Amino acid sequence: MIKKILQEYWHFDAFRPMQEDIIRAVLSGKDVLGILPTGGGKSLCYQVPALAREGLCIVISPLIALMQDQVQRLRQMGVSASAIYMGMPAGALSRIVQDADNGILKLLYVSPERIQSEKFQAYLSQWNVHLIAIDEAHCISQWGHDFRPAYRKIAMLKQFFPQTNMIALTATATPAVQQDIIQQFQLSEPVIFRQTVARPNLFYHINFSENKATAISKWLQEHQGSGILYARSRRGSVEMAMQLRQTGLEAGVYHAGMDSAQRAHAQKLWMQQDSGIMCATTAFGMGIDKSNVRVVAHYDVPESIEAYYQEAGRAGRDGQQAHALLYFNNSDIQRLQQSTALNFPPEPFIRKIYGMVGDYLQLPIGNGAESLFPFDAIRFIKNFGLTIQPALNTIRLIEREGIWQWNEDSNTRTTVRFITNTSELSYLEQAEPALHKTAIQMLRMYGSIYHFATTIDEFDLAKALRLDQPTVARQLSQLDALQIISYQPAITGGTIFWLHNRVKAEHLPLQLKAIATLREAHRERCEHMIHYLKERSVCRNVLLARYFGEKDVADCGGCDVCLKKNSHPLSRDLKKEILAFIREQQQISIQALTSHFTGFDTERVVDLIRNLNEEGACRITKSGIIFSV
Repeated sequence: MIKKILQEYWHFDAFRPMQEDIIRAVLSGKDVLGILPTGGGKSLCYQVPALAREGLCIVISPLIALMQDQVQRLRQMGVSASAIYMGMPAGALSRIVQDADNGILKLLYVSPERIQSEKFQAYLSQWNVHLIAIDEAHCISQWGHDFRPAYRKIAMLKQFFPQTNMIALTATATPAVQQDIIQQFQLSEPVIFRQTVARPNLFYHINFSENKATAISKWLQEHQGSGILYARSRRGSVEMAMQLRQTGLEAGVYHAGMDSAQRAHAQKLWMQQDSGIMCATTAFGMGIDKSNVRVVAHYDVPESIEAYYQEAGRAGRDGQQAHALLYFNNSDIQRLQQSTALNFPPEPFIRKIYGMVGDYLQLPIGNGAESLFPFDAIRFIKNFGLTIQPALNTIRLIEREGIWQWNEDSNTRTTVRFITNTSELSYLEQAEPALHKTAIQMLRMYGSIYHFATTIDEFDLAKALRLDQPTVARQLSQLDALQIISYQPAITGGTIFWLHNRVKAEHLPLQLKAIATLREAHRERCEHMIHYLKERSVCRNVLLARYFGEKDVADCGGCDVCLKKNSHPLSRDLKKEILAFIREQQQISIQALTSHFTGFDTERVVDLIRNLNEEGACRITKSGIIFSV
């Protein structure tokens, strides 16, 4: 039956490795822990059982954008699915609850914070829940890279559904995190499925460079194909796109500072291209199903191996050869060493930021529980004259404490559901022909729109109608006012959802011991990342496998370390040859010098240049230019 479901809804003839075994374990009523790498098809492991059983599957997911992507895809396949998250309109919530009460829904995506709500818990007793699926299960562990306290509350669902089995899924889990997942979710004798983190088709290249932008551009020119280039900041993503365009490469930009239409357009173009590079901040790529990404490059070093592995893993999902490229320099090492202090500021500063955010929102003490506010974090920081990075990190830390939910980029999409009948549409044709035309066009473009709230693209709708987007938005508002449709416009920009009533800053209930544990875990992750960058003798795949608790993984043969082992042997007089060449040129860039010594290990050449600089035999400027002395 499960293969029939796979063919009918996904049009696949066969499951990916481990998927079928996991699905059969779930359908047999067992608790399951599945650790599958990025692109391994985790969502199918609960979606197929959801369709194979009677009743409702509740899916806990941490990111609104990911929930919306999953729901949209399922609805396009004809599956009844919805999402509930903190801050959504009451009308939309009541319609979803009604669908669940009536047994219409097969999958209901829920944020971990929402299940703590007494209102939500009151609904549970009315629902026939046959499976609880937990996505991004590593978020439950303080030793993981993305801890969220709300995940600690998920196990309370066992009280409502003691006979219902659970499946916990994640792409990464060290042995300590794996044990945390089992204990904290109270999984009963779980069947554990774990794919190796080693990707035989994905080769990791970690290189030192004083001029990272030029080095990355040169590499991408030499290795054509679709790719993603990650930068930590909006400015970095824009600057890298400009640099790539100057070298003749197609490069798009995607970051939270763009409006939703610009982001949608940029993403759509990139999805259609076979060779374009998307320069983006790290949120890009989540939930995006593009299998032919040939390279994922990092301009900035992630703060954990887990984050790096997940982001790099977006390359090569089609099983064809792909590359993960990362350039670093001494500044990156220093930033990693300093990042723990920046991410976990002193207690007085945490309380200060909490009070400032409340003042900025004009929220009185004793008010604000379960309230959603527009919140532009950068404007807030400028308003109070704060330093950007410590302030942003403190806002995130307070979020992890369960005080509020901050979405730097809400990026919610427009949803529409028809709530009228055909006779009303006939009346509309006579009374408001322009509105009738828009309504009919939506019905043509989105087949599920009569049955449940459906995500629509206002840009595509406007294009089909030959109207501008503001006009279409006004028409949708008018149709909503006439009760023809239920219209929820997209939210652009940042939001903050205040979970509890505001208290005085000195009374903010901070879990200082837990924060200390998170601080130490963060420091350890940064140290592991630094070790990964500097290690030059062990295959990158082997290093990753060891970090995640795997043994007996073979060398990949294609990473920078493996290639070095097979590279041209170093000359005994290489250092003298480098110095002689510098003196001959008088002035040369590091990039040009390393290019001259083709066939030698680039990192070794750079190390020798730095030795010469330290010995006073040459001088290196901050811009990476070497002068003869």
